[in-house]
Amino acid sequence: MRSKCLIVAGVLVLIPFASGAAELEIKPGLWETTMTRTNPMTGEPTTETTTECVRETSFNPSEVMQDAEGCELVKEELDGDTLTFRMECNMQGSQTTVDGMFQTDSVSGKGNMDMNMDMGEMKMQMNMNWTSKRVGDC
Repeated sequence: MRSKCLIVAGVLVLIPFASGAAELEIKPGLWETTMTRTNPMTGEPTTETTTECVRETSFNPSEVMQDAEGCELVKEELDGDTLTFRMECNMQGSQTTVDGMFQTDSVSGKGNMDMNMDMGEMKMQMNMNWTSKRVGDC
């Protein structure tokens, strides 16, 4: 359960700016993303920077969600250059809620996601914050 939700979160972070039916515009190119996330077991923060070639001018996470078995995008609101969303997952009795925000001006952006996992007796929380910027062509 934990690894599947982390994969979904990771996919969403690798494409820095996502939305459902409403899309945020991004400029294709080489994007650098710095992400800080908390370890759900210890609460300790970990920061990493990745670089990815983004070819899309926008992205629809509904396509990603099709691969996330047991997960559903239940809320999305686009207000100018800011998208907020909620995703709920139910896999083998484990519940996970992901609330997030993406903001972009097409060449830079920021966002966050809060994941709350309920696995019966065990509850975990993971927070992710990131900044992204276009650093050049691919």
